[in-house]
Amino acid sequence: MMTDKGKPVIPEDRSLEDRAYDLFGEMLLQRETAAALAGIEAEKARGDTAEMDAFFAKQDVKNLQRIQRHFRRHRARVFFRQTLPRVGQIAAVIIAVVAVAGGVAIATSHTLRVQVMQLLVNIEEEYTELKLQEDPAASFDIPAEWGGENYPSFIPDDLVAGMVFSYPDNNSVELIDKRTGAVRGEFSEYGADTEANIDTEDAVQEPVTIGLNNGFLVKKETRVSLYWGDGRKYFVLTISDHDESTAIRIAESVLRIK
Repeated sequence: MMTDKGKPVIPEDRSLEDRAYDLFGEMLLQRETAAALAGIEAEKARGDTAEMDAFFAKQDVKNLQRIQRHFRRHRARVFFRQTLPRVGQIAAVIIAVVAVAGGVAIATSHTLRVQVMQLLVNIEEEYTELKLQEDPAASFDIPAEWGGENYPSFIPDDLVAGMVFSYPDNNSVELIDKRTGAVRGEFSEYGADTEANIDTEDAVQEPVTIGLNNGFLVKKETRVSLYWGDGRKYFVLTISDHDESTAIRIAESVLRIK
């Protein structure tokens, strides 16, 4: 500031304490600014912004609606009562399904080989040799995502394993028509903590034997359903456009795999 005589006005000297306080405040402001900028950059790198959060929230709602539509379509065959996973987990499942084979199935992309062993006996004069060896004709593939303890070792040639649903104490796999991609059936394994319901309205129901276990066969229009238990788990098989003997053959082929 200049006086009217053109001479500068020298302000009074500030105390050392005041200047130190101002300097400390400026340092804190710079540090906070740098931290805020770093946080913004990190959010950009993660895509963790309010806009992205809103986008994923909308996607979660859409994916949940897809799940609900799926189970409504399948309610005529089999439906179960239990707690579904969180919406975020459901969304991850749906995204994974869409990413593989256009949403037709996730199970057909990866399979695991189940080795069925046979006992070989070699009788010699002094001893009898015993050993196990894989039976290639009896071994079979299962979806890598299958979380159950049992699985059919026989599936008709015109069908293939499709989408797998795995929840605590319940595992299901769809049986897909190889030619059309349509769902033709479903195999499900249930435990003691899960309740299933079979559509038996206006259907013909009769007792059957699956292996050594008692069960029931339900016929309704072009659909055949079987349900039976082995004392540890119980199973439901539903198949359309196939005869009763094919359904029974699939059910009798169910083997424990773990």
